[in-house]
Amino acid sequence: MKKITVVILLLLSVSGNNVFAQLSADGSYIWNTTSITYSLNDKTELSLGNKDHYSNQIDRLDYYHFELIGYRKLTNQFSLGLGLRQTESYKSNGWNQGQTYLLYGVLFFNPLNMKIKISNRLTAKVSKTVETQYGLDNISNIDFFVRSTSKFPKPYLMDEIFSNINSRQIQTIRIYGGFHVFKKEHIGIDLYYCNWQTRSTTDWKGYNVLGISTKVRI
Repeated sequence: MKKITVVILLLLSVSGNNVFAQLSADGSYIWNTTSITYSLNDKTELSLGNKDHYSNQIDRLDYYHFELIGYRKLTNQFSLGLGLRQTESYKSNGWNQGQTYLLYGVLFFNPLNMKIKISNRLTAKVSKTVETQYGLDNISNIDFFVRSTSKFPKPYLMDEIFSNINSRQIQTIRIYGGFHVFKKEHIGIDLYYCNWQTRSTTDWKGYNVLGISTKVRI
């Protein structure tokens, strides 16, 4: 497993610049996500997370956030979550600060050889420059071959659908395909591709994203 992970990371480091140079014409991004999860007991956990968006169009970081979320498991298949996210967005040669309040309802299923997680999320985005924006989001994740003992990277699919309650329309759709390339008891690393479709008015814009996600569990 270590050899496979090293080979994949080396290939990404060698080919990454060329790949994104080709994608930059239509708007490509590199995303980096890190999360640290601490279990208070068998029903309650805290998650501290960070996400960075690097834009190849403007050759700089144009978004990042830090968040703290607490989850409470109510049954074996359902959890509630409550969190706060501090955001920074780069626009018009300056950074715009904001806060997002998060309320999660999370469902878990384990059919066949899969693990399915479906999250519905209410959000309130607060900023000094615009009125508070309220949202209803759906985030679904499917892990495949979860019972397999194979050491090869295991695939997963994920989608994010973000709706704006103020404008009564879907604003963002993201479809992910990736692999859990490294997974141990306390740390895991995922590599993925995301097709990102978004709009601020009626016109959709599409972006290509390559990303890495590091997960630490204490």
